[in-house]
Amino acid sequence: MYATADDMRARYGETVLVQLTNAAAWDGTAIAALNVKLADATALADGYVAKVLGPSPTSPIPQLLVRIVCQIAFADLQRAPDDESKAQRAEAMTLLRDISRGLIKLDGGDIDALPARDGAVIVPERERTFSRDRLAGF
Repeated sequence: MYATADDMRARYGETVLVQLTNAAAWDGTAIAALNVKLADATALADGYVAKVLGPSPTSPIPQLLVRIVCQIAFADLQRAPDDESKAQRAEAMTLLRDISRGLIKLDGGDIDALPARDGAVIVPERERTFSRDRLAGF
């Protein structure tokens, strides 16, 4: 996931999130409810940014992406979102579209360059030994 329950708590406050999740306190129930919405928002964001942000466990998640996922998850938590939440979700969706079009760059670097790898071997393809044409008549 691009964001965590702690990211949501830092942005929106514990009291608001506890109310939205219908939990008694900031406990496992509230965190689990947040994680469901964060997973949904992450899946939505993946659909837009997958072609420009490759999976890399060593690189940090861009803060813009954390903010976008938090905004979408927060709006989705509300049963009757207010105008501010609707506007934040619309802004997040616009940012995702701009990222997918290449208007906004997440990593700030060259996304087309392949990283160098030690011991990489490139082998040319050879013609197939067994094919329908070669096995004709058997």
